[in-house]
Amino acid sequence: MKRILTVVGLWMASAELAAAECSEAREIWGDVKASGSVQVVEEYLSVFGDCAIYSGLARERLAVLQGGQAATQTQAPKQKAAGEEAAQVEPSLNADERACLRKAMPPLHVASIPGVSWANMSVQEALVACAPVAELENPDADALAAYGRVLMKAKNYSQAFTVSQRATELGSGLGANNMGRIFAKGRGVDVDPERAIQFYKLAAERGSPLGYNNLGDAYHKGKGVEVDGQRALTYLKVAASHGYAVAYSGIGHIYRNGTTVPQDIPKALEAYQEAFELGDYESGAFIGYILETGEGGYPQDESQALDWYAHVALKGEYVDWAAFRAGNMVRDGRGVPADEDKAANWYRLGEENDHAPSRRELGKLYYSWGYRDEAQNVLGLAAAGGDDEALELLIRWFGE
Repeated sequence: MKRILTVVGLWMASAELAAAECSEAREIWGDVKASGSVQVVEEYLSVFGDCAIYSGLARERLAVLQGGQAATQTQAPKQKAAGEEAAQVEPSLNADERACLRKAMPPLHVASIPGVSWANMSVQEALVACAPVAELENPDADALAAYGRVLMKAKNYSQAFTVSQRATELGSGLGANNMGRIFAKGRGVDVDPERAIQFYKLAAERGSPLGYNNLGDAYHKGKGVEVDGQRALTYLKVAASHGYAVAYSGIGHIYRNGTTVPQDIPKALEAYQEAFELGDYESGAFIGYILETGEGGYPQDESQALDWYAHVALKGEYVDWAAFRAGNMVRDGRGVPADEDKAANWYRLGEENDHAPSRRELGKLYYSWGYRDEAQNVLGLAAAGGDDEALELLIRWFGE
């Protein structure tokens, strides 16, 4: 029987010829896909049938061109396009698959399943819900990929690799994204940004917002590819069109930094605000910074800047540098009347989160108020956290 190479097995194969052929498959796939010709795609498959990623993409494209359904091993993704109403969960899903999707699927990947963020995913509950999916003879690809996702959070990287690989072969965009993260982060394998990129591209081809976002981030930061701000924006905007908050944040960073595309602060602010409204509350801190500093020539408004820093804190999101800057502004009377007590409250947020500069400034206030013991304590913690100025103050004020 002819050996069938898996997605990862192909890249790990030692045969140089196979590797060279698949490199060529990658280079010409865009032109083949754009041709819209059944004959061209069939000829491509006859040549590159053993290149798992690109033969899978070709089979999906061929099914579309022929008006049929993709083969089982490359089933079409279940993502909805931006603006579409959520469809009902496919009736073919069994109770185990539905339970797994609810506990471990990221948001915006499966219609009618709200999904759960990485931070909010309960490893214990998701493992219990998802483990039965791996025992099914023909599991739903996305449910299997969701299991791979929770296995990564559980740091069971060997099993996460196996499960995510199988989900990818069954056609899951999330599965491909899982594989990309495994290679990008070196989770149980050597770090390999180039392999990560290929999986992210496959995930994007299958409609995964995470795949688009990770591709955008890679092109923004040059991880496995050359830095390309315009391509980064293109991928991030697709992810954002699905309502993916962190993609809007990434767009804001690109326009704000102005290193890979011309700086455009109004567009950055617009993107950050979209991200904030979708739940990426840290983005509000960047709005505050722009308004506080007048970055990029944008009109400075310290009062509004403080409002934004407060919005972030009220959402329960602690951003150390933003809370610290807010404390400095209130202490110095920038944007509001000077108020050391209120400034101390901002610094205490940092003190509670082991932020050395906040501890230093809180210690300085305590000392000025005559609270020597409290000042010595927090300055000592700041110095232990690597703050040189705090150490100098300890020596000057307490002879330590």
